Amino acid sequence: MINRVETLAQLHDFIGYMVLSAPDCFPVEDFLQPDEQMTLDRAFEVLKASLVFVPAPAQFPAFHSILCNVLDEALAAYRAGDQWAGAHRLQDFQNLIFERPDAVDSGTST
Repeated sequence: MINRVETLAQLHDFIGYMVLSAPDCFPVEDFLQPDEQMTLDRAFEVLKASLVFVPAPAQFPAFHSILCNVLDEALAAYRAGDQWAGAHRLQDFQNLIFERPDAVDSGTST
């Protein structure tokens, strides 16, 4: 799997990879050094960095802040041992970007 996201399509795929792999089932890639392997923290860094590729709807100037909050909630859930809640917050993140950006106001804690 990639260690960075450069397009919206890659972001979509990376979120799916995260839902399946987080918090501690990331596959070991034989072409990467041990310190380059995917970890929970590195994966969330990739997600946050990918926000530069996500257009913000004009009617929601705080869109990226809301997305960051959803990511923070997902990471906190994973760190607390709640894989189910973390995965659901990642899916909320995905939905906000790809399916229903008009629902931003309801995407801040489900």
